[in-house]
Amino acid sequence: MKRVLLVLPYAGFSGASIDQAVKRAGKEKATLTALYLLEGGAAASVFDKFSDIGFMGDRPAEDLSKIVMKESRQRGYEALGKAQIKAMEEGVDFEPLVEEEPTVEKVLSLIEKMDPSVVFVLKRKQRAFLKYFTRSLADELSERASVEVAVIIEEGEQEKENADAKNMD
Repeated sequence: MKRVLLVLPYAGFSGASIDQAVKRAGKEKATLTALYLLEGGAAASVFDKFSDIGFMGDRPAEDLSKIVMKESRQRGYEALGKAQIKAMEEGVDFEPLVEEEPTVEKVLSLIEKMDPSVVFVLKRKQRAFLKYFTRSLADELSERASVEVAVIIEEGEQEKENADAKNMD
């Protein structure tokens, strides 16, 4: 079975990435698999640090962690729902997938197992300073995946505001 993989990160998703992935799947008569990466561990580690420095106690951190996980799941269902609706509109077969271990290695393992013709992944525009210290999932997949990786670059909120202001002039 031919497959196109769309990776939807917790930090957000883009309508453009969904549109492009659906178009490609339709063109190839492939199933669109949308993989939502549930980012639960990151929230827990932040709250652990807040607890360690005395900023908050264990109980509030645990409660807040549960709220963050619930929010993450809600975002995931929303993202997968939008992808599914777009796929249905275009007559593309759709398969949702949620991964609770959102590591590069886990995503690479899923890519090897699924063998998609292409992987669509979102990359947020980073500040110049940060790109020297961190690597995005999109960068890692582009370098290490054994299949084509289509990186969709999404502007940050400030760039969107600047573009909107420029268009109003």
